[in-house]
Amino acid sequence: MEFYHRDDQTLKSLVELGAKGYFPLFELSWIDELRNVTRKLTGNEKVKAKQLFKRIIQHKSLDRKKTILISMPEIDRKLFVKAFLAMVEGKILDCQSELH
Repeated sequence: MEFYHRDDQTLKSLVELGAKGYFPLFELSWIDELRNVTRKLTGNEKVKAKQLFKRIIQHKSLDRKKTILISMPEIDRKLFVKAFLAMVEGKILDCQSELH
């Protein structure tokens, strides 16, 4: 599941970092809030997540991306984190087929 353009190297590298357990784009409390929430996205959430990813991708630096996330309404930020973590989970499963 991809919510960004394949040529966008910054988000691609952030997903790879996330697969290794490092999330420079997020506050730890944002991830903790989603600990008990199911990661399955509905169709409407996927569409909204794509819009949010487009908004983030427009900015080059990590600081600007994080500023955009901080300025988002809490609902949008949670959806973005949820979608990002779903992509990280997919990356982990792709790399380690024995986990299937």
